[in-house]
Amino acid sequence: MSNPRIEEVDDDEIAEDPEEMDLDAFDFARPQGKSLGGNAAELSDEESEVPPQALEALLAGQSTSTAGGAPPQMPRMSEKDRERMLREQQDRVRSYQCIYPVYFDASRSRDNGRRVSKADAVSNPLAREIVEALAHIGNTLGVALQIALDPMKTHPKDWANPGRVKVEIKKDGKPVSAKINNKHHLYKLIADYLKSHPADEKTPLKMQVPGLPMPKDGKPIPPAIPRGSKISKILPLHSPALSGGGVSENMMADMMQQMGGQLPAGMSDLMGGGSEAGSSGTTQQKPKKVKVIQKR
Repeated sequence: MSNPRIEEVDDDEIAEDPEEMDLDAFDFARPQGKSLGGNAAELSDEESEVPPQALEALLAGQSTSTAGGAPPQMPRMSEKDRERMLREQQDRVRSYQCIYPVYFDASRSRDNGRRVSKADAVSNPLAREIVEALAHIGNTLGVALQIALDPMKTHPKDWANPGRVKVEIKKDGKPVSAKINNKHHLYKLIADYLKSHPADEKTPLKMQVPGLPMPKDGKPIPPAIPRGSKISKILPLHSPALSGGGVSENMMADMMQQMGGQLPAGMSDLMGGGSEAGSSGTTQQKPKKVKVIQKR
């Protein structure tokens, strides 16, 4: 006679990455309910992706234009060729591992999005700093990590801290490097970097968003925290929790305009990827998952 045994399963081991939320589709009047407005302007995944040239500039703490204001010299592409290349790169990063700042947030519990141990968690994690951590890890280990940043995507449990990072850790089902065992090992490496490079009030200034004015006197406005919400004290400048924050629907158009409407030669996998998850309806709490093991 079989004796069933019920075991609790770590949701992180079997669940896919959470459904994403686009800032332009978010109802900021009701952040706690995470409702999505149907009339909000929407950006396609291609439009919300950061071009490689811009991502490199963000890592360098620069704007996408040169010091003299002239756009960088890059090969011009037709709109048709640009759209085709964007689609190809979207397909390439589709299988990349998604990483959100909330995974490393010390103020969150596992149920509220944290995926590292409490000891490895940090205060005020930001997507740009995760990209910087991955670049550092790749250089240190000698691994050419393929990284993508989408500043528009938000984790459903962290509406105020936009930014989704994608990184290739497996290719054709095999690790891209024996130096990175799995995603949990990578989380640990990222956490170590974030702990040694804590964010401060000037950190958000390193990511200058085209079309979004910089704070006066170089001091970001503290976030407006709705009652009952858990929000980091340090947020990206385009966070909807900041007065005057939020990304306009023309953000990426502004970025491309500053780049002269051009794309870098040999576009790399640094381009951000598309979303397969839906963004409609109110996010619901998933039931706890269990598995039943039959003993014979």
